[in-house]
Amino acid sequence: MDSLELRKIKEAKIHCAKKHFEKISNGSVKYDVVDSYEKLLEI
Repeated sequence: MDSLELRKIKEAKIHCAKKHFEKISNGSVKYDVVDSYEKLLEI
């Protein structure tokens, strides 16, 4: 697959995951995308 296609697939998966956790968590679970452990600790 072309790298741009893979990027779009990843973006779609992230979008779906955000919507999924919004629906199931009732605010008790926070979903975000992080690129480091430090960023995770900030959230």
